[in-house]
Amino acid sequence: MILNSTADIKKHVSVAESLQFEDFQPYIQKAVNTFTKKYVGDLHTTLADAATGTNADVKNQARDYLQAAIANFGWFIYLPMASVQMDSSGISVAQTEYRKSADFWQIKDIRREALRAGHEAMDLLLEVLEANPTVFTDYADNYSTVNNELLVNNASVFNKWYHINNSRQVYLALQPTLRHVEKQYLSTFICGELIQALKITPDNATPEQKEALATLKDTLQSAMVNFAVSKVAATGLFQLTQDGLRLNFESYLGGRKQSVDYGLSADQVKTLLTQLADNATVYLQQAKDFINNNITLFNQCDNPLLTTENTTSYSTYNTKGVFGL
Repeated sequence: MILNSTADIKKHVSVAESLQFEDFQPYIQKAVNTFTKKYVGDLHTTLADAATGTNADVKNQARDYLQAAIANFGWFIYLPMASVQMDSSGISVAQTEYRKSADFWQIKDIRREALRAGHEAMDLLLEVLEANPTVFTDYADNYSTVNNELLVNNASVFNKWYHINNSRQVYLALQPTLRHVEKQYLSTFICGELIQALKITPDNATPEQKEALATLKDTLQSAMVNFAVSKVAATGLFQLTQDGLRLNFESYLGGRKQSVDYGLSADQVKTLLTQLADNATVYLQQAKDFINNNITLFNQCDNPLLTTENTTSYSTYNTKGVFGL
């Protein structure tokens, strides 16, 4: 087991020596099932013991981050149960002359911090895994490669066009929206063969074609990111602030999802959503103009553009999204 004792937990969470590890132990697997398994599979089993020999340093670094994530996520799940006692007589709260249970708001604050620390450790872990695909082959083969199905295929690319604090987890949470955006906008804009060439550059492409594909890919990535953020910004699943997009921890803490949950007012969000959609439309028009001006370099299909109207100008606020192109 990747966490074997109270001492292991104390490395990552401030708990007393008197904590009974057996009480916390069931929540280790719950933390894996709820938070880490969907991102890294059974890595907690692979890294159960400290590594030695080849690549030991990077493996132990990943192990430390995974331990921190599981310890904090486990603590987040365990805390509501820690303050009560359950037996055949029912559920009770222990209280003595010298100690009393923490208030609800105190427990909620501690849970919020445990959740934040767990996500922070997961982001650091994912960064290590992405940087070492030959060491963590299972992650590279079964998890990381899924990203390559998308035009915006990693957190760094997304962060280039909209700030997500380089969070791999925010990016992973946005993947369903990115797939929807590609289906709705990209697959109706250019042919499938060109989309595939943008995702994986063909070996037989000339230097001029590679440069053209890279330029077009960059422009279309910016459009996909702006469309994606415009779709999720008002859902309450993320926090939309002046600093960008973050995971909304209140949704994990039982908070009510609202159209605007934190940071910006409803009017500001509405204005931002309009700007994002307009930005995306402009980027698509730029991509269209670039293809038309370099049509001989995009020979992946007979008609790379699926739109028939040949427009070289655009008006941002007088069009209806992408269909105004």
